[in-house]
Amino acid sequence: FFGDCESSNLPSVFQITPAAGLVSILKRRVSLEGANSSVPAAPKPVSKRKVRFREPDEGLDHDEVGGDSWLLLLLLCLATVVISVGGTALYCTFGDAQSSVCTDFSHNMDFYIGQVQRGMDEVKHWLSLSS
Repeated sequence: FFGDCESSNLPSVFQITPAAGLVSILKRRVSLEGANSSVPAAPKPVSKRKVRFREPDEGLDHDEVGGDSWLLLLLLCLATVVISVGGTALYCTFGDAQSSVCTDFSHNMDFYIGQVQRGMDEVKHWLSLSS
């Protein structure tokens, strides 16, 4: 059957010997004595392990533990925005003010500052009408 096939088309099988000191968890070691003797080695006794489960403490409420996590997340988001905007502003102030990053940053800041001023004007107008 294989006489017509070239040997280069057949898969090659290599046997790799493990490095010294490494232990395989996939296959059991066969002792050299057991491999040479005709008497099979006695199987190891199976050790029984006891696993004990316990219920979690009722006094610890998960909602109470993570109650302030939203505040921490909000503070981390605000700190990230402040660092990003502040770093870009410092770069544009002391670095290359003519770069595309700085021109985009300048246009965006003009837009957002304009939006905040418009919002403040609406709030002032609303407060002046209600009093």
